[in-house]
Amino acid sequence: MRRIMTALACLALVAGSWSTALAQDAEYAAAEYEGPMFSQIIDFEVSPSHAAGFEMAMEKIVEAAELADLSADYGWMFFRNGSNFTLVFPVENMAYFDDEDQWMRAFSDTPGEATLMEAFGMFEELDYSSKSSIQKRNAAHSYMPPNPIEKPNNVMVFSNWVKPGKQEAHAENTAALMELISDVQWRYAVHAFDGVIGDGGLRIYVVPFDDMATFYGDGSLQAALAQHEKGEEWEAAMGKRMKLIRAMDSQDFASVPGMTYMPEGN
Repeated sequence: MRRIMTALACLALVAGSWSTALAQDAEYAAAEYEGPMFSQIIDFEVSPSHAAGFEMAMEKIVEAAELADLSADYGWMFFRNGSNFTLVFPVENMAYFDDEDQWMRAFSDTPGEATLMEAFGMFEELDYSSKSSIQKRNAAHSYMPPNPIEKPNNVMVFSNWVKPGKQEAHAENTAALMELISDVQWRYAVHAFDGVIGDGGLRIYVVPFDDMATFYGDGSLQAALAQHEKGEEWEAAMGKRMKLIRAMDSQDFASVPGMTYMPEGN
């Protein structure tokens, strides 16, 4: 129980659901984004045989939050890749972390407090590990299409680990890539985040999308670049990028509504 309490208290990686949060995002041009500027990201690596139990325990915490009528300020989103889960907790500013216990106190003396303790008890039987980082939204390196998709139930997460001393060159390269994406008016938004705590060299690019067939087929970035004859420019820019990073990764995640708590306006 202590591990999950620590992880969740640390809450305490954009609104009634993921799609609603993104719809609010779409009201602003990338450089004028006015939503939460920080996100705490908690990655849970769960033993495959305990994944169902982990999901049930988190659903119990959602139940507790509903019973406590927890403010949207303390809401979170959950995503899944196999038996691995990622929790995204949007935060307005870093001052939040001066009082990390406030998330727990929000349940005190509410109908949800007992249910929260019951949920913590469920985690005692589970085999999992967690790691946490804090990311800051980089509006200048984000992209919003003219007509954002309405129900993105999945996200692709691209991660770059920038070499020491290459941050400025990487930023310039990213700006060039985002300009190409804007030129071809790719149908999917790109939300950029820079590592603040946990791994200062990490840069994350989150692309919400609807279905796999379209995202990897006719709606792919490669298809858009080819249609506008920008493929060679993209490859040249990516070639430069490879010299600026020490590692990279990409993963698909599906949103998990039952583990998500993001009320619209309480």
